Amino acid sequence: MKFFIVLFFLMQSCNIGSEKFIKKVISDFDRYSFFVSLEIKSPDYNGKVVIENDDLYNYYNITQDIDKKTYQEIAYRMLQTKTTLTINKEDLARFNFLIVPNDKSVIDNAQKGVERFIATYFNGRVLKDNISDNELYMIIYQLYNFKIASKIDDETGYLVIDKRDL
Repeated sequence: MKFFIVLFFLMQSCNIGSEKFIKKVISDFDRYSFFVSLEIKSPDYNGKVVIENDDLYNYYNITQDIDKKTYQEIAYRMLQTKTTLTINKEDLARFNFLIVPNDKSVIDNAQKGVERFIATYFNGRVLKDNISDNELYMIIYQLYNFKIASKIDDETGYLVIDKRDL
C-alpha cells in the first residue's frame, strides 16, 4: 500500500512539472517564441512537428478566429493530453509547422540523458554550429520532451535554451 501512495505522489509531481512547463511555453508570444511539440495529422504527413508558440497561436487565430486567452486554454489541453491536431496540407507550410524526422543519432544522444544531450549539441545555452535542419528539429523536439524550453534568439538567430531551465 505504501508503494502505491509513493507512486501516486511521484506521478503528481511529474504532472505539476509538466503543467508549469506547458503554461510557460504557451504564454510566450514574442516574435521568436518558445517551441512546442505536437502530433499532427494531415493529408501529406502524420507525425511529430515542432512550431513556435506564436505561430501556433496565429494558426488558431486565423483559421478559427480564436483570441489569445482561448488559444491558451485549447493549447494547454491539447499539449497536456497529447491530442493530435488535424490540419490541411496548405496550413502545414503556411504556419511554419516543422516536421520532426527520426534522426537516429539525436535519439541515441537523448537516451544518454539530459546533461549529455545538452553537452553534445550546445555551448552553454547556445546551439553549436554545423547542425542540419533535420537535426535541429529533432533537437527541439527532444528538448521539449525533457521540459526544456527553447527558442530562436532574436539577435543571433541561433537556437537557445531558456536559462531558467538549466
